[in-house]
Amino acid sequence: MARRNGTATNGHANTHQQQPQSKPSFNRYAIHLSYLFTIVTLSIAFLLAFFIGWSSRVLLLQQQAALLNTNNNAHPPTANELHQLEVSMIPAKTMSGKRLSNQQLPSPKVLEGKDVPYTTYTSKTFHTAATVTANTLHIDRSTAVLWMTGKSDKIGGELDGGPDLRDDNEGNDDNKDDDEDSNIHHIERDDTWTSCSTSPSSTCSRSKPQKLENNINTMGHNTDDDDQHLPAGQHLLIDFKDVSPSFLNSETQLASAMISLIDESRLTLLSYHCHSLVPIGVSCAGVLLESHVAFHTWPAEGVIVLDLFTCGGMPLIPVLPLVEKLFGVGRGSNDGGDDGEEEEVKPSMIWAHKLRGFREGFSEGYDPADNPLDGEMEFAVLGRMGYDLKRPLVSTQTSFQSVDIYQVLVPRRGGSITSYRKSLDVANGSYESSHPELYRPDKILFLGGVMQSSLYGEAAYHESIVHPPLITHVHPKRVAVVGGGEGATLREVLKHRSVETAVMIEIDEEVVELSREYLTEWADCSDIEGSDADWCLEDERVEARYEDAMAYFMTKFATIDEENANDRFDVIIMDALDPNDAPEIAEMLYQSDNFIGSLYRALTEDGILTVQVGETPWYASASDEVGVFANRGIMIGKLQEAGFKSIHIYEESHSEFYFPWSTLVAFKDYKSRANWYRSAAEIDIELQKRILPTKSGARPLKHYDAATQVGYQRPSKAYETNDCRSWNGSNKCGKYGGFDPRYSNVALSDVRVDEKGAIVAQRDIAKHSWLGLDVQVKSLTARPSTWSIINSMREENLGSLKKYFEAFGACNMFLGQTLCCANVGILQFLKNDNESYNIGDLSLDLNQKFARYRPLNDRQIEQILRASRMTLRDISQGEEIV
Repeated sequence: MARRNGTATNGHANTHQQQPQSKPSFNRYAIHLSYLFTIVTLSIAFLLAFFIGWSSRVLLLQQQAALLNTNNNAHPPTANELHQLEVSMIPAKTMSGKRLSNQQLPSPKVLEGKDVPYTTYTSKTFHTAATVTANTLHIDRSTAVLWMTGKSDKIGGELDGGPDLRDDNEGNDDNKDDDEDSNIHHIERDDTWTSCSTSPSSTCSRSKPQKLENNINTMGHNTDDDDQHLPAGQHLLIDFKDVSPSFLNSETQLASAMISLIDESRLTLLSYHCHSLVPIGVSCAGVLLESHVAFHTWPAEGVIVLDLFTCGGMPLIPVLPLVEKLFGVGRGSNDGGDDGEEEEVKPSMIWAHKLRGFREGFSEGYDPADNPLDGEMEFAVLGRMGYDLKRPLVSTQTSFQSVDIYQVLVPRRGGSITSYRKSLDVANGSYESSHPELYRPDKILFLGGVMQSSLYGEAAYHESIVHPPLITHVHPKRVAVVGGGEGATLREVLKHRSVETAVMIEIDEEVVELSREYLTEWADCSDIEGSDADWCLEDERVEARYEDAMAYFMTKFATIDEENANDRFDVIIMDALDPNDAPEIAEMLYQSDNFIGSLYRALTEDGILTVQVGETPWYASASDEVGVFANRGIMIGKLQEAGFKSIHIYEESHSEFYFPWSTLVAFKDYKSRANWYRSAAEIDIELQKRILPTKSGARPLKHYDAATQVGYQRPSKAYETNDCRSWNGSNKCGKYGGFDPRYSNVALSDVRVDEKGAIVAQRDIAKHSWLGLDVQVKSLTARPSTWSIINSMREENLGSLKKYFEAFGACNMFLGQTLCCANVGILQFLKNDNESYNIGDLSLDLNQKFARYRPLNDRQIEQILRASRMTLRDISQGEEIV
């Protein structure tokens, strides 16, 4: 304090000498601190700040650990993971002042053979408290300089862009092996994946994609060697769960995985930008020369979502195994806790692939029907995110078409990874383990991108197209199958005792072999009693012909003579293209007079033709004449022109096709209608006689039975409505179904029986009136099978019953064979006077040959048979009704 006072006195003295007239100084209020006081005070402040910072750090890490355990479905982080998360939270600065993670992030590079144009770069970063780091990395073009100066040997052949200044042949031999070694096939992955097309023209190589003229599995987007670039692309959406939290919070590991994915996908990453979030999580977005890639992580929940969009030529589906390998990082042995015994959980991946943008109108000659990715396969499988399991078993191109087989767990059937795993554990006693067949993954076959059948729906589909015609035929011995390369149609045919020969005419033998390898359940005949083969096509009754079915029939059955008469078939099953698919081929199948005529000639006199004719129309569908199923309507007319006497359409809604599926049967002999309209009891007896039992004792038919066949006897209301909208149907269909209420019903109390036994009107009756409609529907009916018994009995047994039908009823051939209906009650007194009758059937002549097939007639068959009598003219009071 003496120093402070002395200093102050000296200061006052000097001031006073220089300015004796100035006002008094205020320096007496200044405070002077000693060095010791300053040092002690600052030390205490530093220690206090350190203590507060250390305490805050501990609290933050505790909250971070608690956050990792908030999700009940997520697995708690281990000590190792917490340590890695703690380290990753410590930011560092680069020379540029950007905040980085604990390691420098990798830079994207240009791959060998890629010419990358120079681009401009613009960005805007908003600093927020929600991020710990913000990093931007640009493509590394430094090796381009080495390349142009002839020093490429120093960089191991890894090019990063720039023009190729060498001679065309320079270095070709040296790089050939490198290209082969970098093929995506060589990446380790789950064996259940088939990542690439097995065709010779596979595009899975890292070398420049080639233009594929025959392989349409990957068409529909740009190719690098095309001058034309469509405003279109592919979008791959991928979600993972049960991923390692430490991996999901490591900006460096995630960025490295993203760059590896882009490199292996033969894409070019121009730049990317990443943020580490508070308290945990990482978001990255990369700009591709072809479009973009982005992902976001939730380490606490073990979840990452990623999307990749590209307008380049490389197909994206084959890179899915690589995505799973790079981002599906599970909990390793180091993540198992202190004892290292925590059960490892394999990450789950769900994904969807979508075609984006526009192709039609921008690519000359582009037809979605020619691109398997642009249609039903995308709608049914590729574009759906909700499948816990979705893997391609095979994706290839045969000489005729693309073939894709996918394995999926369908959620609408209760298919989930959890249920599937329960079904595999027999010891847990769960419902799933007791019925594992209900929870196994489904398998779906696509040909040309069009769904053909599935594991869960194939039985209903194939049984529905095989057994109705075979059970309707009196005794089928020879059966032909057109198409049906999976073998399931043959399997159902071989279940019939009477079948001696089954000929399959399939143009694509490769489909048959692929089905044998991947769809073993479809052609499994090992459980059929009497079959000598495990694979149905090796059954001694089967003759497989790999040729064009149209050419086969039109050549072999151009005419019928002594040489080919015995080669005719009792039943022909056409399990080929849908009527709305592959327009040129479908038109030949469904519209060719020569082909349809050869099918007619190839059948025996009582032969039956069956054709699957696509999805059932909706109530709001346009008539088949003008709609997408025009081929179906045209074929029906041509079948009648060819000579088929009776045609029927039925539908099956359990084939797993997303729509009810329709089948057409055409009878060469009108008498076949009698068997078609048999009762359920009669059909059940026939099935017991005809269907071979199984060796295991299981039911031989999974879906089809007698009641199902009765349901097939009448088409749906939608078919009737659709037909009524046609040009020929509008004048035949009333506004009401069944009995038309516009016509009055004359009660039986308005008529009487006179003393001569005649029915007389007690009031005037208008033309076109029903007579005792409520009694007519209760008429006594003898169907063909019943009438044949009555007609064959001797008079002393059932002769009186036969006379009753002859006296009080009428017979017709509407069901193919004789059917008789007898009046009951007062209507028994109606006289049959064919010369002066005033009441009769107005709706149709039951014995006529119909001009065209009408679903209306099939749906109202009972009304037609039982109650069709109306007044044909006005009847006056007191006039006899005959």
